Amino acid sequence: MRTHDPIQVRSSLPVVLLSICVMLLGGCGGYVLKGRAVVGAYNTIELVDKDDPRLADRGTPGVRVEAIRDPQSLGRKIVASANSGGDGTIRLAISDFGAGFLEEQWELKAAMGGANYTANLFDLPFDSDSVRLLVVVQPGSGTPGGSLQMEAERELDNFDIRLPKDSAIYR
Repeated sequence: MRTHDPIQVRSSLPVVLLSICVMLLGGCGGYVLKGRAVVGAYNTIELVDKDDPRLADRGTPGVRVEAIRDPQSLGRKIVASANSGGDGTIRLAISDFGAGFLEEQWELKAAMGGANYTANLFDLPFDSDSVRLLVVVQPGSGTPGGSLQMEAERELDNFDIRLPKDSAIYR
């Protein structure tokens, strides 16, 4: 009959607990916001209750939603994006560590056909399934690329400095 050494069992317990915590926090599949892009009389992007009646409005395809981490810093970066499907359905998967877990603000931004429609800052909820992402767009009311962004790009092009177009300074 073979017995286990109590010291060996105790020393492997923290490793097992740490592995379980990493699987739960790191998550398999990441953080996913589900929702819809709909046509409306105004432009907005919101996190709403799952039974919000506006989610049943006429959906619109081709709305691009971007999730921006650290939107108030120079290190801001787009970490996820998704386009609305034919019925307006959106599935925004954010695989960066800490989404919905760490206390931080994220910017969610909506654009369609080369025009910016709306943006808003959010603290993502821990349980992404408890809310829905609602994007309301009024077709034709978006601003083309943003005038400040276009002016900043024109100024940068006048200098001898060459920055990649995906640099944070262009966002």
